[in-house]
Amino acid sequence: MQVRDQYLPGRGSDKMISGIRCSAGRALLLILAAMTVSVSPRYSKAHGAGAGNGGDRSAGTDPPRIDAAVRKEVIDKVALYMKDFYVFSSTGEMMAARIRMLDREGRYDAFDDVREFCDEVTSDLRDICHDRHVFVFHSPEEAKEVAARKGLLPDDEIEKIELAHLERDRQANFGFQAIDILDGNLGYIKLNYFSRADEACEKVVGAIGRLGATDAIIIDLRDNRGGGGGVGAVLSSYFFSSRKVQLTGIYYRRTDSIEQSWTLPYLPGKRLPEIDLYILTGPKTFSAAEDFSYTMKHLGRATIVGERTKGGAHPVDVMIVKDAILVQISIGNSVNPITGTNWEGTGVIPDIEVPEGEALDRAILVALKKVLDRTGAGRKKENLRSLIRWMEQEALLRTDP
Repeated sequence: MQVRDQYLPGRGSDKMISGIRCSAGRALLLILAAMTVSVSPRYSKAHGAGAGNGGDRSAGTDPPRIDAAVRKEVIDKVALYMKDFYVFSSTGEMMAARIRMLDREGRYDAFDDVREFCDEVTSDLRDICHDRHVFVFHSPEEAKEVAARKGLLPDDEIEKIELAHLERDRQANFGFQAIDILDGNLGYIKLNYFSRADEACEKVVGAIGRLGATDAIIIDLRDNRGGGGGVGAVLSSYFFSSRKVQLTGIYYRRTDSIEQSWTLPYLPGKRLPEIDLYILTGPKTFSAAEDFSYTMKHLGRATIVGERTKGGAHPVDVMIVKDAILVQISIGNSVNPITGTNWEGTGVIPDIEVPEGEALDRAILVALKKVLDRTGAGRKKENLRSLIRWMEQEALLRTDP
C-alpha cells in the first residue's frame, strides 16, 4: 500500500457537485491584500451544496417513465459499479448480489416512474451498506456536469458547463452565508458548503483577515452538507502554526493507497494558532463538514457545540448509469491520524450537546466566559460581564417564560 501526501483533500456531499476544482496552490499565491469579502445577511437563506438521498433531481419537471429493458440495464450496471468501485469490496459484492437477486424476484417490475425506481434501488443498497453517501438518482443537469468532469463532452461544452457552475457558486458566495463580528468581539462564519472553486479559497483568506483581531471565532456548519476542494484545508491551516500537521488520511480502494492531507506551509496573512475556536453542528451537517469538525475536534483545536452530525465519512464519485440516471458511490474511507477511525454511521459527537437551534447562543456564552476569565480589570471586563448577564437572563426567559 502506498502513502501519499497531499494538501487538498477531496470529499463528497449528499450530491457531489462537479465543476471548477479549487487549487489552493494557485489561489493562495495571488496578491490578496486588496481583496474584499462579500457578506450576506446573517440569517438569510443561502444555497447549499446539494440535498436529498435519491430519486429525481430535475425539479419542476415530470420524471420520465422507464420500461423493463431500462430497469434491467440500470440494475446490471449499478451492480457492476458497486462490485468494482465501492470502497469495501466485500460490501460492494453483497450490494451487487442483493439488487440482482431482487431484480430476478420481480422486485422492480412494477416501477415505471424513474424517481420511485431510483429510490427503491437506493433503499435496497443501503440495507446492505448503511452508507448515506450511496444512492441512485435521476438528473439531466447533473448528468451533463458529470460528463463534463469526466471529459466526455466537447471542450466548448465543458467550458460552458463549468462557467455556469462557477456563476452559481458566485451567486451563493461560495457557501459563505455570513462573515460577521458579534457583540463581545467574537468572529462568526456561517459556511453552508465547501466550494471547489479557486475563489472560495480566496474567500477564506479574506474572512480570516477580517476576523483576525477577534477574541474567538465561531464557525457555523449546521446547514453544511459537504462539498470538496481546498477550502477545508485552507481554513484548517489558519488555526495552526506553520509547523506541518496531518489533518486526515483517505484510503482509496482502486489505487490501494492512502492520501494524507496536511496543513498548508504557506498562507497569506496572519495565522491564528491560539484563538479559541468553536464549531456548530447539527443533524444536517454532513460529509466534508463532518471531516472538518471531526479533524479539528480530535486535534484538540476546536470545541464542537450542537447536535450529533449525520455520519458520512466516505469520499465519493458520481457515475453515469443510463442517460440521466446516475449512481453515487463511496470510493474511499477516511482514516483520522489521531483516532485511527472516522465518523461513518456514528456522526461527530459534540463536546457540548445542545439542540442545534440553541448552539449559537451556547457557543457565544461559553466563548465570552472564557474571554472574560483572561481579561484584566477595566472597561472591557465590565462590558463582558454585562453582556454575559444579559445573555443568561435571555436564556432564562426562553426556558421559563
